[in-house]
Amino acid sequence: MAKQQPLEKISGADSYLSSTSKPTPRSRSRAHSETEEAPRKHGALIAFSLILLAAIGAYLLGVRHYQEHFLPGVTVGGIDASNLTVAELSKQVKDNIDAYSMHVSGNNADFSITAQDAKLTVDSDAIAQSAHDNTNPYLWPIALWHHEDVSVNVGVSYDQEALDAAVAGKVDEFNQTAQAATDAGSSWSDEKDAFVLVPCVPGGQLDVEPVKQRVSEGISTLQSAVDLEATDLLQPTVKDDNQSLKEAIERLNTIVRLSIPLTLNGKTLITVDKSLIKDWLYLTYGDGSMHAAANSDAIRDWSYANLNDIVNGEDEVHGWEVSSPDVAAALAPKIMNNDNSPLEIPTMTTFERPDESEGHESRGRHIDVNLSSQYARLYDSDGKTVLWRSGIVSGDEAKGHSTPTGDYEINSMEQNVVLKGLKDDVQLKDGEQPKEEDYYNSNVNYWMCFLGNAYGLHDATWRGDYEFGGDTYLYDGSHGCVNLPYDAAAELYSLIHVGDKVHIHY
Repeated sequence: MAKQQPLEKISGADSYLSSTSKPTPRSRSRAHSETEEAPRKHGALIAFSLILLAAIGAYLLGVRHYQEHFLPGVTVGGIDASNLTVAELSKQVKDNIDAYSMHVSGNNADFSITAQDAKLTVDSDAIAQSAHDNTNPYLWPIALWHHEDVSVNVGVSYDQEALDAAVAGKVDEFNQTAQAATDAGSSWSDEKDAFVLVPCVPGGQLDVEPVKQRVSEGISTLQSAVDLEATDLLQPTVKDDNQSLKEAIERLNTIVRLSIPLTLNGKTLITVDKSLIKDWLYLTYGDGSMHAAANSDAIRDWSYANLNDIVNGEDEVHGWEVSSPDVAAALAPKIMNNDNSPLEIPTMTTFERPDESEGHESRGRHIDVNLSSQYARLYDSDGKTVLWRSGIVSGDEAKGHSTPTGDYEINSMEQNVVLKGLKDDVQLKDGEQPKEEDYYNSNVNYWMCFLGNAYGLHDATWRGDYEFGGDTYLYDGSHGCVNLPYDAAAELYSLIHVGDKVHIHY
């Protein structure tokens, strides 16, 4: 028979159960809340899982699609390839290659290079496949918001020479109106009384070689646009910090202080100094450096404009004038050699006349006829001042018609005279009288007789100008008269008088 426990123990047990198994009113409320929240969390988790699964499914479907199609926003050679297959893009490339054009811009340049310019040909299948291979189908969601121009490096062929020529033509056309870069240089400053540095100017002309390179790279991958950069501009050859430039300016400032006397027959006519030299000096670039130089053309022009009036002249025997090219050829090296010694001004002879006859000073007013030089002069009463001069043709020595020598006087002067004499080929027998046809008749405009009525000075219009003053008298001279050019005879006729002396000699 089981042993019964005391009642209070049982009551204690009830009390224990009550404290551990029966919730108080507060603990019953928390449990109820947790019971309601659990289904909600479970539902949200299920919904998120479904959405995630749907997104993954959509993403995988997209990956699958874009493994065979181009991503959205993709262009190839200017063609919108979005969602096209490789075959579809290949067809479009093939159909549109003739319309391909590359837009080149930047640095204010804006021009296009066409497929025809480059003689462009393509393997459209290789291009389309290469372009697709360069896309990542796993990144298709990003492609929805991002545009991409895909470059290809296969399947493109072009004529490099034709392309370069087209680019060079476009660049040359642009450069004609663009500002050229200016090298650093030097100019004269009146304020500083010296040559000073002139900074370089970048300019905006294109350098054709880097532009050719950019266009070639772009067309080889069928880019639709190429952007030119600042490095594609022609840069100044000489920058402000060029050491040879600084040294050349220093040399200019040394040379400009020269003072060079210019002389004629040892007499100083003018001195070349800073006021002139500063305008003749300049800088030149060669062998990779700057050099000081003297402008020979400027010196020549200055010489021509300024030295002729003080140098040019003549005497009775010859005339002279400044040889400006020779002045420049001599003066420029002296300047560059920093040589301030005198320079005898180079001259050139403008004309030459035969020497004057000895003793003309003692004869006073007279006509001097020099048969050796075939030249005649009219001297004034001082025997020195020449009033008239001319070349002559005297008597034919080969035929025995020499002009008589000696001292004579003008005994008659007439105009429009017919001179008459026996022809050279007429042979008369003893006692035979000449017939009228045996005589020659020469019409002269100015007759100035000095011996009887047979010898005189007169014009000879039947002779060429080249004969006077030459050796014509040795084989085709006169019959003894002194032949003159028409104008010379007219001038002499107006200057002389009957009684004027005539001195004829060899």
